[in-house]
Amino acid sequence: MAYILTNPGVYLREIGEDLGLSMGVVQYHVWVLTTNGEVQECRSGRYRRFFGVARYDEQERVIISLLRQGTTGRILTALSGDQPLTHTKLAALLGVTSQALTWQMKRLKEMGMVETFEIQSQRVKGYRLANGISQVVDAIIHQTPRAEPKLIQVPAVH
Repeated sequence: MAYILTNPGVYLREIGEDLGLSMGVVQYHVWVLTTNGEVQECRSGRYRRFFGVARYDEQERVIISLLRQGTTGRILTALSGDQPLTHTKLAALLGVTSQALTWQMKRLKEMGMVETFEIQSQRVKGYRLANGISQVVDAIIHQTPRAEPKLIQVPAVH
């Protein structure tokens, strides 16, 4: 339980690898925690990610899941700065091809995470985090303190 609370958005294989446990043991214990209402399961692509119950809202869970994905997380982190980035600059910064970045950005735009706009001084397209997303990404990246989670009564298991 403590591992999931300190590593929100972790998936089963990560838990097993980090704690040196077999998949069967991890699956059993995560199932018990989920059944007891202590852990919440969220689907993120092909992964089942786990969070402490009532600690994050839906938007935060989605953003944490995205931040835990390699290139996607690096894109969100890069765009969390104050300056928008051009396609060319962002691709170079991340060390990915233009095509790979185009695919990632299309996906992130469809999810409402990023937006494009024209950078007037350069007459090129730029990327920035969508309105309202920037503060959430920044808070998650920098682990800024938030309000205490709502406590939920969990029935005892006999």
